[in-house]
Amino acid sequence: MNEHRVVIVGAGPAGLAAAITLARVGIEVLVLERRVGTSPLPRATVLSLRSMELLRGWGLADRVLAGADDVEMTMRETTTVARVAEGTTVDVGYPSAQQSAVLSPTRAACVAQDHLEAVLLAELAALPARLERGVEVVGVEPVASGVRLTLQDHGAQRRTVRAAHLIGADGARSTVRSALGIPVSSSGATVAGARIEFRAPLWDVLGEHRHLLYAITAPAAEGVLLPAGLGDRWIFAVTVQPGGDLADHPTVADLRRRLLRAVDVPGLDPRITRHDRFSSRGEIAERFSHGRVHLAGDAAHRVTPRGGTGLNIALADGYDLGWKLGWVLRGRAGRSLLSSYEPERRPAVRHNLERSVDLSGAPRAAPLEVPVDLAGRIKHLWVAPGVSTLDLLDDGFTLLTADPPAWRQALGRPAPAAPVSVTGVSVLNARSLGLGPRGAVLLRPDGVPVAAWSTSPSAGLVQQAAAAFLDHEATDGAGSAA
Repeated sequence: MNEHRVVIVGAGPAGLAAAITLARVGIEVLVLERRVGTSPLPRATVLSLRSMELLRGWGLADRVLAGADDVEMTMRETTTVARVAEGTTVDVGYPSAQQSAVLSPTRAACVAQDHLEAVLLAELAALPARLERGVEVVGVEPVASGVRLTLQDHGAQRRTVRAAHLIGADGARSTVRSALGIPVSSSGATVAGARIEFRAPLWDVLGEHRHLLYAITAPAAEGVLLPAGLGDRWIFAVTVQPGGDLADHPTVADLRRRLLRAVDVPGLDPRITRHDRFSSRGEIAERFSHGRVHLAGDAAHRVTPRGGTGLNIALADGYDLGWKLGWVLRGRAGRSLLSSYEPERRPAVRHNLERSVDLSGAPRAAPLEVPVDLAGRIKHLWVAPGVSTLDLLDDGFTLLTADPPAWRQALGRPAPAAPVSVTGVSVLNARSLGLGPRGAVLLRPDGVPVAAWSTSPSAGLVQQAAAAFLDHEATDGAGSAA
C-alpha cells in the first residue's frame, strides 16, 4: 500500500488550485484524474478579480491573460449580432477595467476554462506533485489517521493507496462524497439546454462592441453568445423548455439555424466543432468535511451557469483548503484549523448558488458582487511601483506596519507556531489601511486580517492574536478535522 500525505481526486480547477497551493510550499501531492486526457471544452469563460489575484500570486497571470479575449466585463442585450450597436449594456457583477484598477493589482478577465487548466497543469508539472490520469476511485474508507482509497486503473488491476488527508474535487457526481454518504440538497428548478461551439469571424461584425457575453433576444433566435478565446472560437447556448420553439433534444441543424438567425449576417458560414446538451441546478452538500476528507468545487456545491461564478468559487475552495492544510502539515497549526474551511466558504457559496437559481440573477451591479468575491482580504494599495499590498503577503503570517522596528522588538518574545514576517509600509499606506503611524495589521496568507492595532505594540499582542486564530474551532457544522 502506497502512503501519501495528500491525495486529491480530480484535476479540475478546484483540485489543481489545491495541488498548486500545497506543492508551492514543498508538500508532495498525488492528484488522481479519471479522464485520460485534458478536456478541450471551453466551458466556463470568466475569471473574477479574486481568481486573477490568486493567479498573479502564483506568477501565472500573464500566461493566463495571453489566452484572454479583450472585452468589457458586461453583457450586451441585442436583438441580433448584426444590430449590436442598437443594444443595451448590462452589468453582470464583474468590475470594469477602471474599477479593477482601483480595487486590485490585476483585473477580471474573459478566459476559457480549457486554456486556464492548461496553464495550471503546466505549473503543476514543475512542482513536487504527481498527476495520474486514467485512474478511477472506486472505494473510499476512513481509517485510523487517514483514508484508504481503492483505485481502478484503466486496463489494470485494482490497487490501494492510503492518504493522511484527502480532497475530493471530483465533480458534481463525486465518488468521494457518495462514498462518505454526504447528502446534497437542491435549490431551484433544473436549467436544461443545448450549446454549440463554433468558429466564425464574429469580432469583425461586433467591432468595438466587445463584451463578456451577448444575450440575443430576436424571436426564434434567443440564446446566449460567449467568446471562448483563440480569436474566433464562440459558444452559442440555448435554454430548452417543454413547449418552446426548439424540440427537447435539438439537433445540430436546429442549433445552426437558430445561430444564423441570432447573428443575422448574410453569407456567414460558422464551422461547428462541438454540440452537446447540458443540465444543471443549484446543489450544496450537507457538509464539506468529514474527518480527514474535504470536498471542493462541484463535489461540494454546484451552481447553474447564470452569473458565471462556478469556476471562481472552485478555485477559491482549492486555494483555501490548500493553504490551511499546508499549515497543518508543516506544524504551523493543529488540525482544528481545517474546521474553518466550511464556515468561511459556505456563505460565499450560498450567495452564488442563490444568485444562479434566480431567474433574474444575471444582471448585478459590481459593488454588490465584488465584496463576496474578495472574501474580506486586505485593501489593495500600491506600496511601490508595480508592488501591491497583496504582493507583500507571506506564506506564514504577515504583519504590515509603518513602524517595523517596534513591532519586530515585540516579536522578540516567544513567537507563534506560524512564522510572522514584519513588513514596512509608508505612513500614508498605514493610514489608508486604518492603522495610524505606529499601528499594525496581522494577515493570513490569503490577506484576511487576523487582528489590527492602531497604537504602539505591547508585549504579547501578536502572539495572543495568532494563538487565538490557530486555536480556531468549528462553529458551523464543518465536521471533525480529527
